[in-house]
Amino acid sequence: MRRPPTRDSALEALEESWNAAPETVRVHPTSRELMRVLTSLHHRSNPRLTRLAKRAGVPF
Repeated sequence: MRRPPTRDSALEALEESWNAAPETVRVHPTSRELMRVLTSLHHRSNPRLTRLAKRAGVPF
């Protein structure tokens, strides 16, 4: 049985996407919303996520 996605796997996917196409991730509505939701859930305690959100210009 396949395991459901986790917050960590979502962050890993965002980082991989950023490395491949940062311009697209920066403006894509779904990626921006995912970063916004993850930053609110992590309460800014994840430095990887904070760095990525700052680069993308996602307020948190």
